[in-house]
Amino acid sequence: MLVCAGEALIDFVAQSRVGDIGASELFRRAAGGAVANVAAGFARLGGQVCFVGTLGRDPFGRYLMRTLAHEGVNLDGVRLVDAATTLAFVARDEEGRPDFMFVRSPGADSLLSVDDLPWDTIRRARIFHFGGVLLSRDPARTACLEGAKAAHSAGALVTFDPNVRPALWESPEDMRHWTLAGCAAANLVKLSDDDARLLGLDAQQASRTLLTDITRAVVLTRGGQGAEFVTARGGHGSVAAPRVRVVDTTGAGDATMAALLWRLQRAERDPWETLLEDAVRFACAAGAFACQREGAIPSLPGVHDVERLLHDTSPVP
Repeated sequence: MLVCAGEALIDFVAQSRVGDIGASELFRRAAGGAVANVAAGFARLGGQVCFVGTLGRDPFGRYLMRTLAHEGVNLDGVRLVDAATTLAFVARDEEGRPDFMFVRSPGADSLLSVDDLPWDTIRRARIFHFGGVLLSRDPARTACLEGAKAAHSAGALVTFDPNVRPALWESPEDMRHWTLAGCAAANLVKLSDDDARLLGLDAQQASRTLLTDITRAVVLTRGGQGAEFVTARGGHGSVAAPRVRVVDTTGAGDATMAALLWRLQRAERDPWETLLEDAVRFACAAGAFACQREGAIPSLPGVHDVERLLHDTSPVP
């Protein structure tokens, strides 16, 4: 079973191609939050997943609960709180570069505490996943890091997606410090080339820089160019992305993360690192599939969607 500890929030996505949120007149509401998207994506692929987080009792919180439940996500790890649901306004320019603005003071998602964590569930998990958004504020930051530590001690694969959003942090220094602490707490880190740039890491060296005694593998995603991976055992490689017509990149990274975890859960006797190249290839196809449709959760693929794309498309040269 996968345990996802993190944020669920509301995305308001601009319906016009402008790089300035303030210039957009029309927004579409959608369930969002990177970790919630990963949970939904893993369930869509047929995996068992428990979402751990705090949701508001407001109408948006209830909408998030309904959406995740509809996707088959176990919500036993959710606590309802008397705080407003975080809102994320997103706009993208003609070249796909995003502009984010968050309404979060403090936001229901950031109230997750150590006392909220379902310790028995975490210790039984095969994979524990968390992301960088909740590391921007306590008590959620401490809860995520303590959950990762407990899962690691119990023998689970711990994974982390930095999902760097500078607008959520008080300073670039705090952002870099705590995001790198999240990387150091995980056995596998999946980050984008934009994440690496925002953390001040050279994209060519980021993967090897993050490897430690605990962090055994790093996957660096590069949009339409696919992904690269490196392991502490000396393994490395790159995977091309399937060629698709891009409609919306929202949630593509989360589809990639969910598929990567779903493929790695098959590891039983063999170390999970031995499955990494196959898992990255499957994950890149899942991310590409998600780019063909609008929205994050609505665009998440099932297993047959990914397999069909891998069969029917040629890789980008």
